[in-house]
Amino acid sequence: MGKITPVCDYTYSYSSTQWATSNHPSGVTSTPLERTAGSRFRLHRGHYLYAQCYDMYLPATYGCYYDKLLVSLTGDSTLSGSQIYCGSTPFDVASNGNKLVVALQTSQSMNGGGRFRCQITAIPVKCNCGSRKTPLIVGGQRTQANEFPMMSAIIDLSSKSLVCGATVITNRHGLTAAHCIVGRSITNSALLVGDQNMNSGSDTPYAKLMRISTFTVHGQYSASTKTNDIALVRTVDEIIFDAGVSRACLPYIYAGATFNNVYLEALGWGTLDFGGPQATELQKASLQVMNNSVQDSQICTYTPGKDSCQYDSGGPLLYTDPSGGTVYAIGVINYGITCASKYPSVSARVASYLSWIETNTGYDFCEKV
Repeated sequence: MGKITPVCDYTYSYSSTQWATSNHPSGVTSTPLERTAGSRFRLHRGHYLYAQCYDMYLPATYGCYYDKLLVSLTGDSTLSGSQIYCGSTPFDVASNGNKLVVALQTSQSMNGGGRFRCQITAIPVKCNCGSRKTPLIVGGQRTQANEFPMMSAIIDLSSKSLVCGATVITNRHGLTAAHCIVGRSITNSALLVGDQNMNSGSDTPYAKLMRISTFTVHGQYSASTKTNDIALVRTVDEIIFDAGVSRACLPYIYAGATFNNVYLEALGWGTLDFGGPQATELQKASLQVMNNSVQDSQICTYTPGKDSCQYDSGGPLLYTDPSGGTVYAIGVINYGITCASKYPSVSARVASYLSWIETNTGYDFCEKV
């Protein structure tokens, strides 16, 4: 518990469900003009702060001209854009992130003093990622419509054809392979979300073509060695999440996992065999992770008779947590030797690029703990 006094500032760092109070005791005289003192609350990402302010007794003036309580829902220490309260009406507010500032600003024009009390509680945010319809591409099988709402694709607008797969990882970003976008025109490309059947416009109400604002290729991508083959696609407009479109979770909790011998699901609208026709409907195939004979930042997968194939590049390798059904983006499909051959296919290991993804998206991933 802590008190705000006219001469002190406090900073609190605490964890989920813990609470503290900020209060100004009755009868304390006013301080020099526009003196502000407050409490700053912060906690781990993936939480927000809920303030219940009661026992309010501050001068009720027009526009809260004199003594007032300022609450910054963004945790801005300058109190820019803060909500302003005075009078005796209690109120509840929730922070926009994991920081909150509650401050009392007093004026020497008022001599009556006052009081307030706020209880601040840390509440975990429900992390809205990794959903799929069922708990549970060569040799694969058709998915249910919007079974994997994080699946997306890069489309060539001039030919209206598939370029590569991608995975929605934020409300503005798709994760794909670098070789899919190097040399491509942004204005002639779009990110397709929420689709199932490439040849039908009525199979799902969630399909939408999103204009692209930027391509971000990994700075150490090498076409010759096929390493660091990972990139980001940023959309002009926000990707609206709904029953048919949402994002995959990034594998923070699996950062040290090799996934050796684990089966991952590969998704794509690519060709059904090497040189063959493209799939009309989204396909999935279970591919087993093999012990690496490539770089640690890559994943080898192999299952007899099953594989990703042409135009599946950039699409995801997904792992569904059997305990909770949450879907994680583990890999980005890169390359193979033909399709469903006796050789494994190679994908970029997403866990190796988490810092790069954070830096280049600027997104606050709630699954990061």
